[in-house]
Amino acid sequence: MTGAASIAGAEAPDALTLFDQARLRPRFWILVGLLMLQGIFEFFDFFIVGFLVSMIGPAWKLTFGQVSVMLLAAGIGQLAGAMPFAWFADRYGRKPALLWGMLLYSFAAGFSALVPEGSWKLFAFLRFLVGVGYGGTQITLMIELAPTRIRTILASSTGVVAPLGVLIASLLVSAYSASLGWRGLALLGFSPIAMVIALWFFVPESVRWLIAQGRGAEARKVVAQYVDIPLDKVPLPSPPPPRAPARLRDLYRFPGRFWLIILMTAGLGMSGFGVALWGPTVVSMLLNVTPAQAAGYFVYVSASGVIGRILWAVLPQFIGRWRSALICCWGAAICMTCAALLHPYFIAGVPVFFLCLLAGALFYDGGYANTTPFGTELFPVRLAASGGGLTQTTSGLAKLIGPMLLALIAGSSNLLSPAATRHAVTPGFLSLAAFALIGAVALLFLRYETHGRPMAIDEAELDPRGRAA
Repeated sequence: MTGAASIAGAEAPDALTLFDQARLRPRFWILVGLLMLQGIFEFFDFFIVGFLVSMIGPAWKLTFGQVSVMLLAAGIGQLAGAMPFAWFADRYGRKPALLWGMLLYSFAAGFSALVPEGSWKLFAFLRFLVGVGYGGTQITLMIELAPTRIRTILASSTGVVAPLGVLIASLLVSAYSASLGWRGLALLGFSPIAMVIALWFFVPESVRWLIAQGRGAEARKVVAQYVDIPLDKVPLPSPPPPRAPARLRDLYRFPGRFWLIILMTAGLGMSGFGVALWGPTVVSMLLNVTPAQAAGYFVYVSASGVIGRILWAVLPQFIGRWRSALICCWGAAICMTCAALLHPYFIAGVPVFFLCLLAGALFYDGGYANTTPFGTELFPVRLAASGGGLTQTTSGLAKLIGPMLLALIAGSSNLLSPAATRHAVTPGFLSLAAFALIGAVALLFLRYETHGRPMAIDEAELDPRGRAA
């Protein structure tokens, strides 16, 4: 990022405004590329473990329960790590939290290649540590380094680019699984260490976080470096009012924002995970085809989700985050309701249920591109990482609560993967619609907007409705 000489020579703005209004140059886009690339690494690791377990399971003669524990361990670890890493980022900086999180999941993933034969518990424990490390890989640093005018689209675009890790994992497994074996593929878990080194040297600490911590001299140096003007031309930022160190419970000083994140994120999360869990089975029942054939239909549902992520990365830049989130929650609720009530019907031989899921993926899957950074932007900078951690935690809990809810509806004792039955489709999907509807109603009453507004360094800069004062 660099500024024109005219910015430096004009009536001097404060350091943060100087940083925020600077023209974008190649150095800034390299920084953005590196931060987006770390998200690709995370998705790569999260997806490749499915292939590893499919190879390990038969060789180690594991039961379904043991395989389930190995697969779920990272998700549980992410739940355990999200809020502690968020607290760490608010206390000690965005950059150290990101780097330590990446190092943890890189070493844990790589060392799984050395697990002795049959030691599934050790493998699951390493996967748990991988998940804990994921807790540190928030996009808070990206959000706070982005200029306000393009922050919305840049932050949302990380949700579009990151799934490329799934494609890379698929290509590597298909090309090299036979020659490398599962241990060789697992060793690829060490590869993000190279990204840690690059981030350490080329990515600065968040200017906004430094100013919020009263570390104006350090913030001034970062501004001078990225605006590319002499240090003595950058005014020293005004220190914020003295505040106690960030605590997780401080989030509830903003109850409206707190509950908006929970209800909005849980609403979309329950809908999306419910579709992933039961959708293929219901399509298989309706068409009387094998699960493998039904999975072919869900290639299109997944593609619709990708299109949705692109759509909701771009649209909020024009219509705002709040309105985008409202549309996604209402869209998911309507599509889930139609799927519940119209699932016995067909159009030209195609189940209406499938068409509802195809449309719904634009909202419950695509909407995450918008809502994930929304949680971070809603809070003052000193608590922004904790807001992102709350979003992560809520999303993770939705993935655990979803199966339990559907198991209760289906009368199943299997809480991890309850089987869908014909009599359970309507109440099950109406329940998913209800959660999305709760998120939509919450958004009607809690009208917070962050698009186009500078992130508040201190809570005094926010008015009661969330608009920058």
